[in-house]
Amino acid sequence: MNSVEIADHFINRAKHLKEFIVETDVPDDFKFNGLIPFDMEIKNNIITAKVFALTFNEAAEKLDKYLENCK
Repeated sequence: MNSVEIADHFINRAKHLKEFIVETDVPDDFKFNGLIPFDMEIKNNIITAKVFALTFNEAAEKLDKYLENCK
């Protein structure tokens, strides 16, 4: 893949991103660690995050990865 194809890939991806609302329980060992990459709210032990992704599953994976790094 050359540089033009790589640039086209990322531009096309950015054009198709959607915002998804992902909810999950607050992990027992959760603590904020660095920047928060999402618009996120914690209420009644539930995390609600607005995550940009191509699919809901990708958005959920992004939130899961972030929470894994917050231990």
